[in-house]
Amino acid sequence: MMITQRQVTIGALAIVTGGNILFSILLGLNQGVSGAAVPGISAIIDLVLLIAYLRGWSHAPNVLIVIVSVTAAFALNILPRDGVVGIPMALLFPAALALAMTTPPWLIAGAILTAAICSARVFTSGFALNVVEFIVYVMLVGILLLARAVLNATVQQANELRRRAEQAQARTEEQARALEAANAAQQAQLDEQRRLLDLVATLETPAITLANGVLFAPIVGHLDSRRSARLTARLLKAAHDQRAHHVIIDISGVSTVDTAVAQALINAAQALKLLGCRVTLSGISSEVALTLTQQDVPLRDIATARSPQEALTM
Repeated sequence: MMITQRQVTIGALAIVTGGNILFSILLGLNQGVSGAAVPGISAIIDLVLLIAYLRGWSHAPNVLIVIVSVTAAFALNILPRDGVVGIPMALLFPAALALAMTTPPWLIAGAILTAAICSARVFTSGFALNVVEFIVYVMLVGILLLARAVLNATVQQANELRRRAEQAQARTEEQARALEAANAAQQAQLDEQRRLLDLVATLETPAITLANGVLFAPIVGHLDSRRSARLTARLLKAAHDQRAHHVIIDISGVSTVDTAVAQALINAAQALKLLGCRVTLSGISSEVALTLTQQDVPLRDIATARSPQEALTM
């Protein structure tokens, strides 16, 4: 689970408030009201800052750093050893608090403010400051700064990775939408092509009702194996659906009639006869008749007529 800076700040404010409340209770039990006054007032201030931050006041952490720095510098007792006063490690608390809640400049400001007030108290009391402990204090503050810098870099890197991941996800979603749109367009194009193919199939192998129970099928162009199969299937379906008893196949528009074309017509006629239909072949030209005769194509099972009108009278 990822913890945000706001959650960290709220947690730090709550910890400081709870700590001051606990200090107030303990000091009140040991020293009375006078001992509990300072931590009690600090707890009230901390609680007010926490509520203000929850309501959207973004400067509450900065104010808390200043208050904690001043309070820690004045509240800690100066205990000299051989005339030299050391730096209490508790003075690192404002810097640590700033490390969690704010930016490095506020960490530096809190550390400088605390050290300056504490040093002034030492010097005004007539004692000397322990230089070694002061240097250690400065070193620790520097380490805290480095830790904050590393934390900021890590957070920045994480945010950059998250931003790139979100961009990659957005690109992926956009590509998915584009692909889906392309698929939809392609599917629509395929549907349109199928519709056109069905229309072409209907136009190239039509079945027209001339009279009650009579179908007329004009064939135009070259009749190959694909068209032959379509012609047979369409004529069979139309004859079955309309309960036709007579089918007239007109080949006046066929450019070339060879053995394969004649065999396709014979197959169609035989299939229609199985449905109880009489088949008449009309529109045979002199050239087609000569070709069929030369190729010895048997059309004995198919009635012939010069025109569809003549076929209707037969």
